[in-house]
Amino acid sequence: MRWFVFHVFLLSGLSIFAQPRYEKLLFDLHFGFVKGGEAVFLIKDTVVGNNGEIHAVLHGYTTGLADWFYSVNDRFESIICEENDLPKKSLKQLKEQKYRFYNEVTFDHEAEKAYSKVSGWHDVESGICDLSSLLYHLRFSGKLEGLLLGQIIEIPFWDTDEWYTLELKYTGLDKVQTPMGHVECIRLEPQHVSGRFFNRRNPMNVWITNDHQKVPVLMELNFSIGTVRCILREVPSS
Repeated sequence: MRWFVFHVFLLSGLSIFAQPRYEKLLFDLHFGFVKGGEAVFLIKDTVVGNNGEIHAVLHGYTTGLADWFYSVNDRFESIICEENDLPKKSLKQLKEQKYRFYNEVTFDHEAEKAYSKVSGWHDVESGICDLSSLLYHLRFSGKLEGLLLGQIIEIPFWDTDEWYTLELKYTGLDKVQTPMGHVECIRLEPQHVSGRFFNRRNPMNVWITNDHQKVPVLMELNFSIGTVRCILREVPSS
């Protein structure tokens, strides 16, 4: 369940829109016809020391029957540098049933180092992002512009005291029903998804509006026993 919730949060918020001051995306998680949870992605300007920075928060939690069967309340935060759109510091707090996890990580991009309060120093790749900063970085990096069919987007990614290269494959454009009406969207398929519960031929699909805002509107997780959908509930607010 922890792996599933992580990927729902990760893939349901792949990017955000321009000139952030105070912006919010709200999502519903559906298991078949039943709503099972919600996710909120919020960004706002902040000041750390004398420097203007960006504070990104991703909060996901179960609701209703899903909360009764398996309670989840996870929170991810990043302090992002305005100059390069990369994280300076991240916070991760997980509350899943009786499981608890908390950690803070600082990033030194010039030295290609990360310091975790849990496990100490790590060598990392330049341009690495954690979960919340990834949602912000993709929008301003230009990685979602001018994609060619079949192109793979690669991003060094930090999670739970290790890092790996996240790969997203561009598989075309689709019209998707959204709170803004039918919108043309970029379809991405994460690569190398493992686990016996997933449909191996097409484990996941993600749809992001093909415009200047790059708003994530829909994600499908295709399990062997059915599909879980993450749906944008409200249009971006500011």
